[in-house]
Amino acid sequence: MTAGRTTALGTAAGAVGTLGLGAFVARRLLFPTPYTATATVRSSTGTDVELDATRDTRLPGTYDLQRDDARVQVGAISTTGTGSDSSGPGDTVRRSVADTVAPGEWGWDALRYDGPADVPGTEPEAATTHVVHVHGQSLGPRQVLRGVGVWRSLGATSEVVDTTDLPLRSLDPQAADRIVAAVRAARARGARRVVLQGWSAGALACSVAAGRVAVDAIVAVSPLLDVASALRGAVRGARLPAFVGTIAARIVTTPVLSRLAGAPAPVTTTTWQDSTTPTLVIHSTADALVAPDDVAARTARQHTTAVAFRTAPHTLEWNEDPERWEDAVRHFVGALPAVD
Repeated sequence: MTAGRTTALGTAAGAVGTLGLGAFVARRLLFPTPYTATATVRSSTGTDVELDATRDTRLPGTYDLQRDDARVQVGAISTTGTGSDSSGPGDTVRRSVADTVAPGEWGWDALRYDGPADVPGTEPEAATTHVVHVHGQSLGPRQVLRGVGVWRSLGATSEVVDTTDLPLRSLDPQAADRIVAAVRAARARGARRVVLQGWSAGALACSVAAGRVAVDAIVAVSPLLDVASALRGAVRGARLPAFVGTIAARIVTTPVLSRLAGAPAPVTTTTWQDSTTPTLVIHSTADALVAPDDVAARTARQHTTAVAFRTAPHTLEWNEDPERWEDAVRHFVGALPAVD
């Protein structure tokens, strides 16, 4: 085999490998596997629990330990150090807890609530304000439940738009159709104020819907402001070459190539849609998928404000500080024009 032929084959193999890597990254954005985590309980009292230190158990904020039918709320970190019980040495973290927890393996749950009935507060039968909640790509309707309680405290009604049956989930054009239909139905029932609250890709779908039907406000949680930018962030987080993100973005948005990522059709809306709708952006500076420059570009425009959290991974801002998260929503709502 000639040197030229060897070089050509090597180049072709490299191109195929790069395309495959780009398709893998694109698939992870479009159809991410729901993240699951476990926590090892070493010991517990009625007020605190000692856990093996992991990326998850070190995160500040509020989470749940779950096993079988048991669910225990875990709160603030009190100390970190080295384990002192019979399970042996190792890095540990001690956190506040709402009840005694049995030693052993537990599920580490950031979503907190299994269904609307678990959310604190009472849902009114009818209200002046109605909120349409839209989840992102991986977690489904459970994802949005952390954001329902604050609206109950404000006397609003809520509904969740489920997009898990759509080919592209919340990035599917039909997602915006469903949001628009929910808004129109709420108006028909007499709602004077309709708010869209979207998480990740669900927030992008809300921005599309707001361009088609009048809404009074948008709350965007870890919003997917730019698909290409999010893919570049994912690539950086995985320590892959930057050009892989560019290739992944091309795959996501190109007919035929999108099939490499498991998508029957390309994503047609890839950036946040401009509107004059009052918008609150809740994001984290630790979120690899939401670039600070993209947030700054949004908040430089009229009608948009942002609240930043420090340590939360993607869509976990509520967990970092539930009180601050809900206060941000209350303050935003308080600044909206009054409704009768």
